[in-house]
Amino acid sequence: MRIRTTLLTFSAIAALTVAAITAAEVHPVRRGKLILEDDFNGMKLDAAWKIAKGKWSVTGGRVQGVELADDKHNAVARRDLKFHDAVIETSFRLEKGAKMLAISLNGAGGHVCRVTIRPDAIIVQKDKMNAKATEPAAILAKKNMKFDTDQWYKLTMEVRGKSLTARINDGEPIGGEHAGVDLDKTNIGLPVGGDGAWFDYLRVWEVAR
Repeated sequence: MRIRTTLLTFSAIAALTVAAITAAEVHPVRRGKLILEDDFNGMKLDAAWKIAKGKWSVTGGRVQGVELADDKHNAVARRDLKFHDAVIETSFRLEKGAKMLAISLNGAGGHVCRVTIRPDAIIVQKDKMNAKATEPAAILAKKNMKFDTDQWYKLTMEVRGKSLTARINDGEPIGGEHAGVDLDKTNIGLPVGGDGAWFDYLRVWEVAR
């Protein structure tokens, strides 16, 4: 299956290649050391999480993020975590009225990459680093699929060098390659847009060498 990939136009000087990856070309990485495990079992988010925007609450071992209209920004919780390559896994559920949720990876200079879940699609992208960056975001892959609000889904995200892939449950992965993904990461974020989304757990493994 050929992954649907959108190539964005760059100037001749700043041009970078966005390469599609077919499902057959994706080789799952071996998980190494577990560097983050959060089952959200407390009464509130662990103090290591920094609430940037939105309302966040923990109930029954699950955390919910809800966008607040006054913020004029997605709800976001971030946690410092240093790594370069990793396997990231979570279980999520969208509320009715949710616009999106994501796993966002960031570096010293700003945003690096993310996997976004919308009610009707999953998107894998290299981010625009910050407001002053001249290089735009680049969608590496997108797959249209429906996410029911009464169902939990497992999301697995793998970042290794220039490669960024994602899969839902045990389905086929989608993804691509971009040099802008091959950066040191310093924190992980959980953006949520709209009327709320839930995360059941979050685990991050280094990639075994």
